[in-house]
Amino acid sequence: MTEHHKIIIIGAGLSGLYTAWHLQKKQPDVLLLEARSRVGGRILSCQQNNSRFDMGPAWVWPQLQPRLQQLTQQLNLKLFKQFTDGDMLYEKSITETERYSAQSSHAESYRIEGGSQSVTDALQSQLPASAIHLNTVVTSIEKSPLCVHTLRDGKRFTYSADKIILALPPRLFVQNIKFTPNFCSETTAAFNSIATWMSGHSKMVFIYDKPFWREKDLSGEVFSHYGPLSEIYDGSPADESFYALTSFVGVSAQQRSQIETQQLINACMAQLQRLFGNESENVKDVKMQDWAQEEFTTAALDLTSPMQHPQYAENMPRVFWEGRMILAGTEVAREHGGYLEGALESADEAIRFCDK
Repeated sequence: MTEHHKIIIIGAGLSGLYTAWHLQKKQPDVLLLEARSRVGGRILSCQQNNSRFDMGPAWVWPQLQPRLQQLTQQLNLKLFKQFTDGDMLYEKSITETERYSAQSSHAESYRIEGGSQSVTDALQSQLPASAIHLNTVVTSIEKSPLCVHTLRDGKRFTYSADKIILALPPRLFVQNIKFTPNFCSETTAAFNSIATWMSGHSKMVFIYDKPFWREKDLSGEVFSHYGPLSEIYDGSPADESFYALTSFVGVSAQQRSQIETQQLINACMAQLQRLFGNESENVKDVKMQDWAQEEFTTAALDLTSPMQHPQYAENMPRVFWEGRMILAGTEVAREHGGYLEGALESADEAIRFCDK
């Protein structure tokens, strides 16, 4: 079977959803294809009763991210300030932890009420259900005629289009999609040099009934050279119906793959006990998201990528096949690469190309 649409967007993360939401206002024949059974991509907020905790990107900087600030306002979403009151801790070794009263680097960071997923939920709610095909894995794309071959719910299905927007991390589409004609070797190498943000990361959230760290005049912010958690922050939701410590696991993706999940959690709990005392053992729940295990997030090359924020190519081409295939996604943003703002920035550029 073949189904034709004016514009097909591949990838229903923030870039893909925002692009579809914007384009469908004047071009109703826009279709989103998503390999997962949900939208949002790396934006994921887990549920604990009526509270949500971010397992992907969480922070917003309104003064530096005008597109994201405008979008949250358009969607009637509220921001709240990251909790940073109190001292921070610096764990130098298993026996040495220092306490600092200096201002946190996140003093001007904000989060979204209801979690970052509130953004993608709101965008999805404003699109027709028929405009999003989930569980649709793109296997190949052909230039002439312009068509997308997929496995949709496990069955082969082909879509044709006037234009395609590829809203996926470059390493992922190079690894998983066959292009006819293929990109030249120089372009392929450029794509493979772009690390997928969040791909090597794992986040762990520890949920509590009360914020015992605040009672000790601690902000919850920790930097550790010993680990296994390298960074910890107060991740409590805006309504404070629960409290949480949100952390980044400092153990590499390769090392995590060789450790049982419960073993890793136990080691993290032991670290919290060292840092905060016995009250940390009264954990209500532990949520973990290992992005390295997500096949639709992480390419093989990403498993050996550094965990620091990567540099992204400003001058890489974003349009191919005489303007009929356009790239989007935070990895191809000219600025703010790797951030939510970059996802919107690249989407705005893709939208401009569609209008030509």
